[in-house]
Amino acid sequence: MLLFLLFALAIGTIVAWGWSAVFDTHGPWNSFFWFFVVIFLFSWGGGSWIAPFGPTGWGVAWMPIVFMGVFMALLLTAVTPRTGRSRTRSTDQAAMPSKGGAKAIEKTEVVAAVDFFFWALILVLGCVVMANFMWHTRVI
Repeated sequence: MLLFLLFALAIGTIVAWGWSAVFDTHGPWNSFFWFFVVIFLFSWGGGSWIAPFGPTGWGVAWMPIVFMGVFMALLLTAVTPRTGRSRTRSTDQAAMPSKGGAKAIEKTEVVAAVDFFFWALILVLGCVVMANFMWHTRVI
């Protein structure tokens, strides 16, 4: 169990650092630390639930950990809004969105929603990790 945790920590660090360096993203929170925490927990929890496959290092099948870490990094990159991108190629004023209207949302409401869902995600990932180690017995 400790070796699995160490593998998940190392692979989560490598995936988070490599992904943020190559794709210049830190997830929707724009913070490397939280990007790493989510990838690490998802690698640890998700990797422990997948049936072991691939090569082993010190008795730990590390391919499920890599698979889940890359999957979560890809998912977080997909949902992160890109700055500098424009959806319209026209410079016509009719194509430009207005500053007021239905799109005007309070920044505090958006931040509160992100905070709630972030902490709910962290709680669920922690429960996934604990549930696996409580209910699954593995021969060491």
